Amino acid sequence: MKERQRWRAEEDAILRAYVKQYGPREWNLVSQRMNVGLERDAKSCLERWKNYLKPGIKKGSLTEEEQRLVIHLQSKHGNKWKKIAAEVPGRTAKRLGKWWEVFKEKQQRELKESNKISSTPIEPGKYDRILESFAEKLVKQRPVTPLLMASPLLPPWLASSNNTSSPSVALSLSPSTLTAAPPTPWVQIERGVPENTLGLVNAQQNVTNSQQNLLGELVECCREIEEGYQAWVSHKKEAAWRLKRVELQLDSEKACRRKEKIEETESKVRELREEQKLALERIEAECWEQLLVVRRDAESKEQKLAELWSAKHAALSKLIRQMTGHH
Repeated sequence: MKERQRWRAEEDAILRAYVKQYGPREWNLVSQRMNVGLERDAKSCLERWKNYLKPGIKKGSLTEEEQRLVIHLQSKHGNKWKKIAAEVPGRTAKRLGKWWEVFKEKQQRELKESNKISSTPIEPGKYDRILESFAEKLVKQRPVTPLLMASPLLPPWLASSNNTSSPSVALSLSPSTLTAAPPTPWVQIERGVPENTLGLVNAQQNVTNSQQNLLGELVECCREIEEGYQAWVSHKKEAAWRLKRVELQLDSEKACRRKEKIEETESKVRELREEQKLALERIEAECWEQLLVVRRDAESKEQKLAELWSAKHAALSKLIRQMTGHH
């Protein structure tokens, strides 16, 4: 058997010739009547004729208008594809069912992608470089008072130090690491350290803590902005998908209403033509009836005239006979 193989052009030609001669019925007699060895069963022949060889079947992809119509009819009738195919000229129920499955899978895939984008976490360290450069600019704009400044109040062991540069500010871009900086080991308060030096150290630590708090707030703000942006993107995609679906449904609704309006207009035109035909038939019948009445009146008058003429002829003949007999 060749049930699993593709139909060949010769087999299609045999099937067309059979339908042309015997009609689309009794498919199990194709081989016997056509005197050929067509190794196809009746169901296969019927499906081949109904879905591919029948005149008027459209091949290729569905047009946009057909897609809108199918979407509208599916929402109206469900998956009753034979009923839907009856309202979509040139398309079979099998073809429309396959198209709907592909369309539904595509819509589900797009919805999953949009949900995936909306649930994507923010990549860690994505904005670290930007925040680091911003923090450096902020530190440069707000210079810290140097701790190891030349002052007669500093102790001899601190004033004789060669490290005269200001300490670097440690910038942490993660909220979990925004902790207070540990005290520098070389800034230890010993006996004899003046109180103004202690004040400078406390001021330095306060400035560092305030900068770290500012950076933490900046990081949190950037993350909130990023989350809001991702939510907006996902909402925009979902809204665009829903808008496209609504537009397709509206277009299909318009096409269906246009089709219903055309059918209604055609039915009204047919009714008017039938009324016109009935009116013409009624007028013709009345004319024939009047003609028959006139004809009957004419025949009755003609008969009366003939009787009157015959009576006068008989009286005249009688008078002539009397005159002849008298002489």
